[in-house]
Amino acid sequence: MKSSQYITQLSLKDPAERREALKTVLKQEELSFYTQEEEPSSKAPKGIINILLTPWSNDPGLLFCAHYDAVPGSFGANDNAASLCILIELAKVLKEKNISARIVFFDGEETGNTGSKLFVASKEMESITGVVNLDVCGFGDTIAVYDRGNAKKEPVRSFCSKTILDSHNGLLVKYLPPSDEASFTGRRVPAISVAIIPHWDIQYLSALSQMGSGILGRPPEFDMILSQMEVTTTMHGGYRDSPEWVQKEAMNRIYRYLLEAIMTRPERKKGWFQGWGISSPSTFNTRNNMD
Repeated sequence: MKSSQYITQLSLKDPAERREALKTVLKQEELSFYTQEEEPSSKAPKGIINILLTPWSNDPGLLFCAHYDAVPGSFGANDNAASLCILIELAKVLKEKNISARIVFFDGEETGNTGSKLFVASKEMESITGVVNLDVCGFGDTIAVYDRGNAKKEPVRSFCSKTILDSHNGLLVKYLPPSDEASFTGRRVPAISVAIIPHWDIQYLSALSQMGSGILGRPPEFDMILSQMEVTTTMHGGYRDSPEWVQKEAMNRIYRYLLEAIMTRPERKKGWFQGWGISSPSTFNTRNNMD
């Protein structure tokens, strides 16, 4: 995956420089884009600027998204520049094959998902059939997919397929920290979240999933368990929150998994592929990588 070369370029502490760096990379890759903006408010004191790739097809399709903002003072290399690189590479393939989809880079995930909430409330939602959100995708060996109860719903079912997940060392989990996919809760489109973590962190996710939804608060043990996860050292200003700790193989694993899920026909129903803008299963070598 050639776009992994942009990790350092996109891992910047200054939010404005980070945004401009993303725009520069998109121009280099000849991916046209436009912005969705909202003026500063009490919920978003610095305003919101989402970056949306110009659709290459007018047909309905999935939304693939990732946030480009980072915690203040953080390089945000794994959280979330790695995901940006994966989406850039994915966009090039989808555009080349004219597979209907939307790609959006959200602002404001670290401040209450303000960017994705702006998108959900806009007309941009009209052509979205489902949501695949990428967050924390550059460190670890085990793909974790949180389906939010949507595993059997189309068109995200192939992303939750045990067969596909097994082939990429992935699994469904019952908990991931909320990200932009949470903004789509209550909408008519299924949304899932995808991350990659070290395999020994899975046991911690299992423990966290037993502590409830958090609506009534979390027990003190929750934060303690979360802090024990190795992946947390690569996020939010942790000591591994810098480009040299991002693993190309982790990014490749996510990229290959996404491609196979996209190119795999779910067991059903004629016409499902119309939502992708293709009439029959595509053949594509999912072993292509980012090297």
